[in-house]
Amino acid sequence: MDKTADAVVIGGGILGASVAHFLAKRGFGKVVLLEKRTLAAVSTGHSAAVVRTYYSNEMTVKLSWRAVQMFENDREELGGDCSFQQIGVLILIDEGSIAPGRHVFETMREHGEGVRDISPEDIRELHPHLELEGVVSGIYETRSGYVDPIKTTQTLVQRAKEWGLVAYEGVAATAIRLKGGRVTTVETEDGPIATPVVVNAAGPWGREVGLWVGKNYSVRWSRESDLVLQLPSDFGTFPVTSDPMLQVYFRPQGDGKVLAGLGSPKAVEPLDIDDYDQSLDADTRQNIERRLFQRVPALKSAKFDQGWASMYTITDDWHPLVGPEPDVEGYYVSFGGSGHSFKLGPPI
Repeated sequence: MDKTADAVVIGGGILGASVAHFLAKRGFGKVVLLEKRTLAAVSTGHSAAVVRTYYSNEMTVKLSWRAVQMFENDREELGGDCSFQQIGVLILIDEGSIAPGRHVFETMREHGEGVRDISPEDIRELHPHLELEGVVSGIYETRSGYVDPIKTTQTLVQRAKEWGLVAYEGVAATAIRLKGGRVTTVETEDGPIATPVVVNAAGPWGREVGLWVGKNYSVRWSRESDLVLQLPSDFGTFPVTSDPMLQVYFRPQGDGKVLAGLGSPKAVEPLDIDDYDQSLDADTRQNIERRLFQRVPALKSAKFDQGWASMYTITDDWHPLVGPEPDVEGYYVSFGGSGHSFKLGPPI
């Protein structure tokens, strides 16, 4: 275990890996990353990892557009292959969402490229198996898609080792020591690390880490589930699809499979972050499948492959907590993505 570092990053999800990567890349010095499990072990590893720009918040649109560019050039920008599948993202629009959809579309078009307003006929060409009842138009992001979340996280960390990053998996931080309101030390299971800078990227445990320096962050946690089905033969290709009407999203999962989950808005399902069932329960599976089969009837014959439950860490405004705490010198935060921080991690 290193005894000193120029910066210590606590947490090996996408936000922690990204912070550690770019600190090292920009020559900050010796950077140590601590992950008490394995890289991308919880929320990041279970992410659908969709890279899209469909957001109503201008800053989020800017960040997600930057993410598209970074994943398009992942070897140069992120240190290696992240398995970016640039298959496009389709958002279905109904009569009631025309006005907000138009607002989002104009914001996306102002800050990015490859965004199209398409008709039901265009949608059917992209996705012949869709049942288009209630759909009046769509927004299609031609340059978006999805990536491999675990591979991306591992790539960020592995490449940064060339620039001085030291990553410890299976080693938990246990405390942050201050002196005169300044960070001096991060305590770990394997001993202390003297450092003037620490980044709290602990994801669901970000609130616990914040309490070590007297910061009580307002966050909630929600159980979030996905399932994977085997596609029927000759199903063909299709873009990542978001259906706000039925509150379901789905995308290809490798060859011959589809991944699906519940879309927003949806109820928060509280859980104990240290003790929860990571399997997909029968009720949630039925809820996802019912919505998915309503929109894509051809999937009713699809064979169940697997499913899981993970979690979102949700902030009050559903945006990540990012930046310094002015009254604790050397302490920074980068966590609380509320379900959409995978794509935002590298640009943040």
